[in-house]
Amino acid sequence: MYLIVALAVAIAVGIASIRPVYRIALAKGLVSRDVYKGREGVPRIGGAVALAALVAGYAVLSVEDQRALPLLMSVLAIGAVSIMDDIRSVSAGLRVAASLIPMLVVAAYVGPTLTIPVLGTFSDVVGAAIFLAVPITINAFNMLDVVNGFLPLSNAIISAALLVVAALQGKGDALAPLAVHMAASLALFTVNRYPARMFNGNVGSHVLGASLAAIAALNDLAFYLIVAAMPYMANGILVVYSARGIKQRDVLQRPTRIVDGSVTQNCDSRILTLVRVIVSDGPLDEYGIFRALTVLTFISSLAAVVLCVADLYL
Repeated sequence: MYLIVALAVAIAVGIASIRPVYRIALAKGLVSRDVYKGREGVPRIGGAVALAALVAGYAVLSVEDQRALPLLMSVLAIGAVSIMDDIRSVSAGLRVAASLIPMLVVAAYVGPTLTIPVLGTFSDVVGAAIFLAVPITINAFNMLDVVNGFLPLSNAIISAALLVVAALQGKGDALAPLAVHMAASLALFTVNRYPARMFNGNVGSHVLGASLAAIAALNDLAFYLIVAAMPYMANGILVVYSARGIKQRDVLQRPTRIVDGSVTQNCDSRILTLVRVIVSDGPLDEYGIFRALTVLTFISSLAAVVLCVADLYL
């Protein structure tokens, strides 16, 4: 019953928040330019829709299940900092600190346990890697939020795959939070799908990343999250390796160029990204990149489910 109520509340609050978020963004001048289409004045805090849906859904779940509390606390904490960052850019140190908050919240509720198919279950030092999955996922999602619609749709796909994995493994506690996460992602997709009415902003990528990673850490699904979200992880690895460390985006030379609405690689830049790899064979428009990234996410999410089935039945 609480699952149905939580889903209904998350969807209703998410959809109901769209118009107020849109109006507030325009009234406060919180807008950006759509560089692919040359459109001005696109609201950039659309991720507040997902934040509202997640908070509402997790609040309902927490009435019955105390394990929903760390999810609620995590999205509230990082959501507040991320909205401040979207309104007025905050320091890099505060951003890093904010990404660690959900990790600390989750660590206070569960012990360090990480299960890897074939290898078994680990605790202590190896198991503690589940907590690192939280800030890693938050930042990886932020780094690949580059085209309309991909962030929310990929989150819906990944959470659906993890929901199947959790059901197969008999982890009932994960089903309701994953369903709420999927609902929040789809609510955001309605305004961020191509051509976007609103951009996600840092609040979108950060709260969705924190939510999904916290669910995975709480329910020992971190391995399957890494597999399902492999496009995000691969992009993060490429950027950090080619930039020779973790650096702010605005100090890096852009790895791609936009020419007449199409994206092509910038051969003068040493920075590697997944999008640059995708367009290395030739220019693609924004929707073409969206399709390529979505297909990759579907494949990696399917791989997570296949690995789970293989681990259980082979």
